[in-house]
Parts: sequence; structure tokens; C-alpha cells
Amino acid sequence: MNCKTSKLRDAIALALVITMGGTGVAFAQEQQDETTTLDRINVTGSRIKRSEIEGPNPVTVISRAEIESAGEISISDFLRNNVYNSFGSTRESSGSATGSQATINLRGLGSEYTLVLLDGRRMTTSAALDGGAANINLIPTAAVERIEILREGAGAIYGSDAIGGVVNVILRKDYEGLTLSAGYESPTGPGPDGNTASITGGFSSERGNVTFVLDHQEREMMYNRDIKNLVTGAGIPWAYSAFNSSAGFFSTTTGLVSVANCDQYENSVRTGPNNCGFDHGATSANESSLSRDSLLINGNYQITDNTSFYFRGIASDTSSLGVYASAPVDTFPTIAADNPYNPFGIDGTLYYRFTPLGTRDSIRKDSYRDYSFGLQGSNDWFGGSDWQIGAGHGRVTQSSVNYNYGIGSILQDVIDAGEYNPFDPTHPSVTAAAPLVAHTVYVESAQRTVSVDGNISFDLFDIGDRPVGFVTGFEYRDDRLSQVYDAQSAAGNVFGSAGAGAGGERAYYAAYFETLIPLLDNLNVTLAGRYDSYNDVGSKFSPRVSLEFRPIEELLVRGSWGKGFRAPTLVDMYGSSSTTNLNSPPLASAGLPGGDQLACTALQAVRTATGNAAYQPYPVDPCATNGQYQWLVSSNPFLEPEESKNWGVGVVWSPSESLSFAVDYYDVKLENVISTVPRALAFAYGDAGVAGYGVERSASIVAPNGTLLPGVPQEILLPVDNGALQTARGVDVEANYRFETASAGTFATKLAWSHQLEYDFTPIASGIVEQAGTAGFPKDRGQLTLGWSKADVSATLITNYIDGSTDGTPSTTLPSWTTFDAQVSVTLPWNGKVTVGVRNLGNKMPPFNNSLYGFPFYDNTIYNIYGRVPYLRYEQNF
Repeated sequence: MNCKTSKLRDAIALALVITMGGTGVAFAQEQQDETTTLDRINVTGSRIKRSEIEGPNPVTVISRAEIESAGEISISDFLRNNVYNSFGSTRESSGSATGSQATINLRGLGSEYTLVLLDGRRMTTSAALDGGAANINLIPTAAVERIEILREGAGAIYGSDAIGGVVNVILRKDYEGLTLSAGYESPTGPGPDGNTASITGGFSSERGNVTFVLDHQEREMMYNRDIKNLVTGAGIPWAYSAFNSSAGFFSTTTGLVSVANCDQYENSVRTGPNNCGFDHGATSANESSLSRDSLLINGNYQITDNTSFYFRGIASDTSSLGVYASAPVDTFPTIAADNPYNPFGIDGTLYYRFTPLGTRDSIRKDSYRDYSFGLQGSNDWFGGSDWQIGAGHGRVTQSSVNYNYGIGSILQDVIDAGEYNPFDPTHPSVTAAAPLVAHTVYVESAQRTVSVDGNISFDLFDIGDRPVGFVTGFEYRDDRLSQVYDAQSAAGNVFGSAGAGAGGERAYYAAYFETLIPLLDNLNVTLAGRYDSYNDVGSKFSPRVSLEFRPIEELLVRGSWGKGFRAPTLVDMYGSSSTTNLNSPPLASAGLPGGDQLACTALQAVRTATGNAAYQPYPVDPCATNGQYQWLVSSNPFLEPEESKNWGVGVVWSPSESLSFAVDYYDVKLENVISTVPRALAFAYGDAGVAGYGVERSASIVAPNGTLLPGVPQEILLPVDNGALQTARGVDVEANYRFETASAGTFATKLAWSHQLEYDFTPIASGIVEQAGTAGFPKDRGQLTLGWSKADVSATLITNYIDGSTDGTPSTTLPSWTTFDAQVSVTLPWNGKVTVGVRNLGNKMPPFNNSLYGFPFYDNTIYNIYGRVPYLRYEQNF
């Protein structure tokens, strides 16, 4: 259809397609006529096609050229650095159950509140993430055409759980030709080397097109020992574990002590006159390796003039290796006074690390198979309509093999029989018993989704000469999740592992509508609603209303309001209890200092009474907040859905075709949130005997003055429940400016800034916690991109900024973090292109802090520790 262009729309369209490699120049040259032919298109956040690119929803569009100019090796790395990923998101950490996974977490609400779409259809979630979020490591980087980020909830449009926002990854299609690409990066700091390679091709006929992409990505493992000098150079002592290869001996009279020669063994370090600790950082990896191979096939065929068939298939496989220190025996074996290997002559408990088998090595293989197909077309129903109907099948699996764990009961048996010396890791009895104790943990996880959907759109009637657009549709989804552990792990018999399992099925039905009502020439109102029904947790209607007002040609005023809800995951409801090792951070709102408050208070009293300020009989200092304890997290079959309300307003101003400026305010409120109480509160509840909570402690410790101190906490209950409240309010600023010169080339700038006004969390049965600006919750994230291009050369400089944050003391303050990325590309005469770049030009290291973080003392979800990363990429087009 022919539509009169406006300065606002043209400027915004120009900003959206600006690239640093010259594509924007070509676009600008095409803007010659006052009238341009524009097809009505779908923009993320609405199912109604419209001519205006910018509408009532704040959508950030990221072109393929922008992705390439960032120089990141994967889509997950690129999105992690996005300013709307407010407080970071999961990455492939070694020693973690999510060691091969990566997520996106808009507004910091949680990755389970960010809906990830592929070409407008939801990506199958990962069972390794409890079915609550998508593993974006499975998205093939070379297959991505652009990314559209809807920065507000869209429950009425895409599903009730699209609460924090939507990331719509648009995959390549309608491509003709052949492109080969290869890249390599090698950090000068501790970061791992990586490489990429891809083949993109496509061919067309008069009636259709087939596009294919083969994509490979690989990144090596990074060891903790490679960052030791950085940590200690920041003034933070290197950490040693109480679980040592030469067992620590604990009794109620001795406290935790070691044998005299404990420091003669490998990685066993003396930490005090009577104690040794294990240097677990000497053998463990910080981040897992990751290798991915992917294939995308995207096709369409025009069956008739009015009907076409489409098909998309994705096959993506990743493999990762994570290495963690030898398994700690967290079943706490005991040793009798008369045991021939007991040098202390009294009964005691062992803090022991099972080193004869070596490190715990986890090999994870993830696969993603996604097939969707359908028909779309137009006919003369209702005076002319567009329709589509489709079906899809997605399956995400993970096979995890975890070597060098052990069975606690077998180890206890050989100790009781006097056939094992836990105090000497080189003793022949240790070597002999190792094969008997050893156990390999197997975990098979799968999430399968089958879906059918369809919609039809048409104009209801006219208001003046303006049509009232309308779309209605349905969606059906059948989800099945399974997490299966080997029998010994599921029974809780394996030390050094948090074995559990889960499984369940869920049927989902939805019907929705959306209508755009042009009340005036310059005022549109969009009404939408969606009815979601789950067969296990009930149904709810999610309404939405949005407005767009153009008082003058250059100015758009917009706003929206909507509701949503999120059903608990199948793991939340039906998963087996699982153990995890975490610290107990302070909770200022409840007056809880963190750590083991009960033991800390008693210990401080003994220190005062005896005058011995150094007395510390516990394996973990109960007055510190970075020591880790074992928590038992349990599911809850009686959970209810969470509910949300969100609204926002914004303005977009475009005084010329070269400049656009947008400011948007957002407000999100989540009620009945599924969570656990803060760990410090769970600790206090457990010691106070609150129903549903508990702390399992060893026998009381006898202090030198005869005082009985609380025993060592060996397991703390941490159940999930409804009842928490989360709010988030903030302002986003985006600006684009572009100008051309006759001799110096074309310059383009892009600014994206997100500011948190409020980020409050009210835990279950607790007071409000104001988190915006507190340590780990930066109020501001920004990115400024400066681009230049002339003829066959282009250059980009990107500034990334993360605000500082603090809990009010020097020891709990994180400084701001600013890094610079630079890239230069040259297009060669034979259709090749060479790109050279450096990420983190200044070799900036993340802020380290041992008051806020346990080992390795920085937050790898928001910062990385790779240092300066030079890279090289070559592309050849045929």
C-alpha cells in the first residue's frame, strides 16, 4: 500500500537500520521522494500489521551489523552486555548445574520473566533451567538477522508470562548467495581463547526461497588459578576450604583442627597453627568450555497467489566441560576414638575432601531441535483478511556425565572398619578404597513442547477514512519436563553433588484478540486481551490497553497498561528436594547481619569472657558472610500463579531525519511471587523453630570456659512458597544521530541508557528491601556507540558503563565499571571483508569484593574477567 511518509517515521526507520558498515548510507540515498511504498509489517509487541515503525510500545531494534560491531563471540554474550539486562544473567560457570547455560534477564526481574521468541514464536525452555527460561547459548549466532527487544510486559500479546519483556530473535530468511565467515579471539588477560566459523547460503525461485546457515562457536575453559594474582592483587586473601585432602578433625572439645603435617600434601595450605585448608582454586575452572554446532533451514513457498507455506528447522548442539575441585564429603563422615588412624583419641567428625580420584569433571551435551511449519495467506473474508496457522515441535535436552564423585556410606564403612586413613591422602589405604567409593553422576534432562497456533486479522470498520484493525487467534501448547538422576544421586547418597529429580506434564490453552482504534487522525488506542488456561493451576484473563498520540509530526507520545501472570514451573511444584552450597548474606531490613547469627552471638560472648579474640572452633567463621553452608531447597505442589501489573509512558521526538530521541518510563509490580525467604531469614527461622524451616546442627561445641556453643550447621531448610512482592520502576533513554559529509564520510551515534528509580523486593514474611543502588544492583547501565564509514572502510567505538553500587560501607561498595570496545572493517575488492577489533581496550578487571561475594569474589553474571580481547574476523561473499 502507498503511505505518506512522515519525518518521524523516516527518522526512526533510519535510526533502526543505521549500521557501521555503510548500510545506512544506502538507505539514506533511497529517501528521495516524499512518498514511499511501505508494506505493513509486524513489530514486536503487537500482532497487528502497521505502516508506522514506531508505535505505542518501546521496542529496541538491533541490526545484524550492530551485533557484528560489538565483536562478541555469541548472542548470549551480546545480550548479557545489553543495558536492559540490568543486573546480569546466567553464564556458563564451572561447577554449576547450569554450567552450559546462558539466559537474558530484562529489568533484573529474573530470566523466567523474560520471554524469548524466535521469529515471533516462543523458544523451547531448558529443563536444565527447570523449564523456566530459555538457554540462549543454543541460538546460532550467524543465523540471526536482528533482535527486537520489547522493554515492557506483553502478557495479552504473547502469553501471560511475558512480564519483564520480550526478546524476539529474527532469524535470517530470503537470502541469496553464499557467505563464508571465520573468526578468532585471544585475550591478553586470563580469558579463554575462542573461534567461530559459519556458512550462510540461500537460493530462490519464482515462488520461494530456502536459506541455510551452518554455525560453529567454540570457547576454551578458564581456570581459577589464572586469576589468583588478580584477586590477591586487589588485596583479597585467596580462599581455602575447610574440606581438606588431609581431613580436618572436629569435636565438641577441640573445634576444627588438623594433623601436624597437614601442609605437606598437594594443595593443602597451612591456615593457622593447628589448621590447614584446601586450595580448591588451584584445580577448579572458573568458566566451562563451550562448543556449539548449529544448522538453520528457513524456507517459504508460494503455493498460490494468496497462500504460502513456510518451514523452519533448527538443530543446535553444544558440549561443555566444567572442572571443579575434588569432591568435599558433605555427608560429614565420623571417626571413632579407637580407630587405628585416629591420632586424636576421641570421637570426631571429619571435614574431608576426596582427592584420590582427582577433580570433578562434568561433561554436558545440550541439544535443541525445533521444527515449525504452517500456511499463511490472504483472502476476501470480512472484506479482506490475512491469516496464518502453524504447528511446532521443540525439544531441548541435556545429558550430563559427572565424574569423580563418591558414595558417602561406602566411605563411612571403610573408615569404620579401620581400612582407610583420611588424614594422609598418599596412604595406600586411600588408593585401595578409591575405586570402591567412586561414583559417576548421570543426569538426563528434557523439555518437550508441542504447539499449534493460528490467527486472522482484518479491518472491522472505518472511523472516517481510518480502518479499525483487528486480530484474533488461539494457541495450544503441551509441555513435558523430565529431570532424571542416577539412583544413588536421587537417593541423596552421593557426596559433592546436589542430586534431585523432577517431572511433569502441562497442557496450556489460550485465546486472544487485539484491535487498533484510530480515534483521531493523530490518536490511536490499542486494546488487547488474552485468556490463558493451565490444566494444573487454573486460568486468568490478561488485559492490555495502549495509546499513541502525535500532536505534531515530529513528536510521538505513548503509553500502555496491562496485566499478566506466571504459572509456577513444574520443578517448583513437583521437583525433588535438592542441596546447594551458598553463603548467608546480611538482610538489613530485618536487622540480620548474615552468617550464622546464633553461633556468632554465642562465640563473641565466649571471646569476650575468655579474652581470646582469636578463638574460632567452627569450620566456617559464623560471623562472616561469605562462608558457604549446605541448604536444602524443596518444592511445593500447592503453589499459585504469580500476578503482575505494568504500565509505562514515553515520548519519541525526531526534529529531523537524522536525529531521534526517546524517553520511556516503566513500572512493574509482581505479587504473590514464588521464592524462598532470604537465606539469613531462613537461618533465623530454622533456629527459632518456625514451621517449615529448620537448621540441622552437630552436637554443641564445648568452649575453653565450659560454655556450650551451638553446633555446626550441616543443613538448612529453604522451602519455596508464594507471598513475596517485587517492584521495578525506571527510565530508558535512547538517542540516534547521524550526519554525512562530502569528504570525511558518514558519522553515526547511538546511545542507550537505563536508569533504575526503584527496585524493591519484599520477601515472604519480611520487610521491604530497597535494592536499587545497593551492592550488586547498579542504578544505571549505559552504552554509547560511535560509528564512522567511508567507502570501503568503517570503524566503531563502543563505551559500556555499569554504575557503582554500595551497601553503605567501604567494604560493601562496588565502583563503577567502564570498558571500551573498538573495531575496524575493510571491504576488499574481491567481495571479502576483514574485521579487526578489541573488546575491553583498557584491560579493565571486574570489581572484586570478599564481603559481598564468595570465591572467586566477583559477580560473573554482570562482569567478565577476560581482560583485553583482540579478535580477527574474515568474511567472503560469493
